Amino acid sequence: MIEKIQQFLENVQKEMAKVSWPTPEELLNSSIIVVVVSIMFTLYIFFADFIISHLVEFLY
Repeated sequence: MIEKIQQFLENVQKEMAKVSWPTPEELLNSSIIVVVVSIMFTLYIFFADFIISHLVEFLY
């Protein structure tokens, strides 16, 4: 059992060495894009809900 755990950890270490990690600048740019798109999507849902709820109130 211990041999399997050691083998697993060795494999994890080998695979982690193959990972292409983003630079701090790439990470920052990606984070900014995620935040901006999330805010835009939130505003879209808010205004769509606001307009639809007022239309429903107006029609009924």
